Amino acid sequence: MTPYSTFAQDAFAGKTVMITGAASGMGLEASRAFASKQAQVVMCDLNADALERAANDLRQNGAAVHTCVMDVADQPSVDAAFAWCDTNLNSLDILVTCAAISSTKKIPDQDRALWRHVLEVNLLGTFFCVQAAIARMVKQPLGGSILCVASDAGVNGGGGLVVDTPYAASKAATLSLVKSVAREMAGRNVRINALNPGPTDSPFMDIISPDLKERIAASLPMRRMGRPSDMAAAILYICSADAPFVYGSAVDVNGGSIFR
Repeated sequence: MTPYSTFAQDAFAGKTVMITGAASGMGLEASRAFASKQAQVVMCDLNADALERAANDLRQNGAAVHTCVMDVADQPSVDAAFAWCDTNLNSLDILVTCAAISSTKKIPDQDRALWRHVLEVNLLGTFFCVQAAIARMVKQPLGGSILCVASDAGVNGGGGLVVDTPYAASKAATLSLVKSVAREMAGRNVRINALNPGPTDSPFMDIISPDLKERIAASLPMRRMGRPSDMAAAILYICSADAPFVYGSAVDVNGGSIFR
């Protein structure tokens, strides 16, 4: 069985997808997944070197990918990336916001600079990308679909074991953002949803020790951590034509880390 085999090989043919945080982890795997189903993918990330390496790897397998260096915390950088799409692409059909930062700092060690930076990237960066995408999608006959990656920490809290309080708060706010945008955009032919990943073994988790990873995996009902491909498969479905009635939802993909 090939990866994402439940989707037709041309499931996203003719679609253009922008993905933030695309140089590694979940964003990179989502780029690979969409490209494998014939989407044209715009990979965005702050790390220009890692972004180009990742894109070149995908191109070697025939993927139609473009790169835009984007700092989601910097409005001119966001504006420039979307302007590039306006100039070079016929449409923007799907936006997936994966860009995020965190730390394992405990409350006594957190300061305003940390909080500001986390919120600028994880919350404001997400919103202003969503805002820019909506401005374009509402003008398109077929509208568009937006998927914001949140986290089970936005439901359960952080606590500094794997992610800190600012990260958890930013992801809880992202969940509210998605609901609020969904309400305001009702009837405008733009779907927006959130994905709540559980603990996922990606470069984002390299801030913790292998021993802690093993303990987290053992604590989950599935007895393993998530993989970027687990998340990418869910992203494909939520953004696909097979999910037209999934709207304003937060989809848990967490191996049982949360039951609700």
